[in-house]
Amino acid sequence: MIDNKIIDKLLDLNCRINLYEEILNILKNHAIKRKYHYVELETSEGRIPVIMIAKSLNPDDVKYVKIFLGAQHNEYNGLFGILEFLTMVKTEKISLNEILREDQLLIFAPLMNPYGFIHPRTDNKSGYYLKNGSNLNRYWGYVFAPGFLSEKDNFDDNSVPEHAISFRKLIEKYWIKEDIRIYILDIHETSLLERYLKELTNTLYEKSITYKFSHWLQEGIVYNIIKLNKVPFSRKPLFYKCSPNADHTHINLSMKQLEQVTELLLEYTSANYEKLAFYFCYSNKSKDYCERLANIVYNDLRKILWDTCFPSFIHNIAKHGCVVQLSDLEIRRDVYSMELESEKLFFNIFNEIEKAKIENDYISRKTQKFYKSIQLVVTSIKTMIELF
Repeated sequence: MIDNKIIDKLLDLNCRINLYEEILNILKNHAIKRKYHYVELETSEGRIPVIMIAKSLNPDDVKYVKIFLGAQHNEYNGLFGILEFLTMVKTEKISLNEILREDQLLIFAPLMNPYGFIHPRTDNKSGYYLKNGSNLNRYWGYVFAPGFLSEKDNFDDNSVPEHAISFRKLIEKYWIKEDIRIYILDIHETSLLERYLKELTNTLYEKSITYKFSHWLQEGIVYNIIKLNKVPFSRKPLFYKCSPNADHTHINLSMKQLEQVTELLLEYTSANYEKLAFYFCYSNKSKDYCERLANIVYNDLRKILWDTCFPSFIHNIAKHGCVVQLSDLEIRRDVYSMELESEKLFFNIFNEIEKAKIENDYISRKTQKFYKSIQLVVTSIKTMIELF
């Protein structure tokens, strides 16, 4: 499924509606041939395809539900990773009979935002948002925990996307059965990995003690460099707030240490240029499971993944209703929600279209990186199915 033709189709916006229909047909055919349960959640913005795989769909026969969500935004690793996984099952490169337990239900929703996929525009961040401009990944807390309010938004029943409501209805009979354990992997891409690595490399030493770490991932990138290279430091904490109410931190290193870390950042960027940047993240309740999952996947794929001491991080962001935070909303006993993030491949689709016109090796480079991203997703799905 992943080849130069797919990249060409993604870059040709006139092909998006045809590619969308092609994807739906592929999923339908997978389901028919393997006798899986296929449904399309109807929304005013398009049909959301879902495949359910189990020995039995009866809630009384199910003890574990494992859910894989993709393409909430303009991020295609989850979509094509799920398609690749199902293709590998079809061609028997992966044997579901060997890894799928009798009491386990798998739910794949690879394309949660069909409108964004079909209509990437400059005013919706290349397909990141829903038709009305809202972010689908801010409403799950509200849908699954009635009365939930994020720290920034006041939701009401009229503003909640049909997408989240329809998906809740689909899994309701499993959700209300408290003895079923539910695991959710929300598959994303992020531009922050590349952006922060470049920013830190260019400005950390220059700004020295005035550099503001405004996101936990900035701290994670620097701490990873320190751990990988065993850079000694005695001042603790390593990151500190200049005032109790500050919305940022500073790093507690000497100028000599900062110079060393900056040099190591440059070396790291060069050494990992061809590798895929990634991380898993978890909330408090899903920590143990996610760390086990992330370590297994990283060890299996470390040749293609960037070097890290931290394949997973705590999702240390203000409460805003995303999937990964469901674990900690105390809505039901056994919910373990996580995210998989890898580097963004089509952040601005219009820039990518222009690059493809002028860079001779653009398609081959993009295909190689995309394939690594798909490998990461496939391995994560397979590992999660097997891991309890």
